[in-house]
Amino acid sequence: VRLSPQFLDMMTAKMSDKDSREDIQKVFNLFDDDQTGHITLRNLKRVAKELGETMSDAELLEMIERADTDQDGEISPEEFYSIMTKKTFT
Repeated sequence: VRLSPQFLDMMTAKMSDKDSREDIQKVFNLFDDDQTGHITLRNLKRVAKELGETMSDAELLEMIERADTDQDGEISPEEFYSIMTKKTFT
């Protein structure tokens, strides 16, 4: 499954080397609209829909799996920070 480069670009459009952890936390909070402290498939589906992206559950789950280093099925703030500060998505 190939991830949409446009979707990833939108997610990181305003992220740069100078962005602080606080700024990235604000973006995380936009994803985490139910305030669980994690980004779930439901959160990611909502954001993709709001951005006009048509992505399958399998594609969204792959995005979660790539960021989910502790393999709990969700993206923590630390995992989100790590993925948002990466230079490339593979």
